[in-house]
Amino acid sequence: MEVVKAGDNVLIIWNKDVVDEITNLVNEIKTAVQGGTVVLENSEVISEGARQHSSFDIVLSNWLAPHTVQHTDELLAIIVKLLKPSGKLLLKDTTDLTTTLKLNGFINITKNADNIYLAEKPKFEVGSKASLKLNGKIAATVWKLDSTVEEAWKGANDDDIIDENQLLEEEDLQRPDQESLRGNFKIYSMLYYTTIKSKMS
Repeated sequence: MEVVKAGDNVLIIWNKDVVDEITNLVNEIKTAVQGGTVVLENSEVISEGARQHSSFDIVLSNWLAPHTVQHTDELLAIIVKLLKPSGKLLLKDTTDLTTTLKLNGFINITKNADNIYLAEKPKFEVGSKASLKLNGKIAATVWKLDSTVEEAWKGANDDDIIDENQLLEEEDLQRPDQESLRGNFKIYSMLYYTTIKSKMS
């Protein structure tokens, strides 16, 4: 396995695999990582809080027969959080996962003839920000990936809030005069009277 190298922390995601085969795979990877760690997680049990975020260099998923791991959006979202920036995901799957992997934040996705996907986590974390150079000057931070939508709304970034008082014009703030109110009342009274009369006849 060329992707795994010395010092790597590897996560193996499995489901209904044969115990002897898992043991052999773990021993093979332990030999390759030489001092790195190898961790097993069942695909049906793994949760976002199960491991520290950004703690694995490589994630192997569905590697052994009978290949029963379902690569759902939920599982892939957990994997992308567990991988370090530029970490790699290797998985076996017969279904076309290219679009699903892209939508879950992976880049540089390749698939070979043996249905092995190799995908990479971008070089930044959720919550990262970057400055853009415009005309040779570094602009203020112009984008930020907040971990939740709620944080973005609750944050101090309220520059675009409009003052409600500025929505009203000068004439909206003036009180109507008595004569204009009486005129409107007469019109409404006539409409009401006409409506009632037409219903009675």
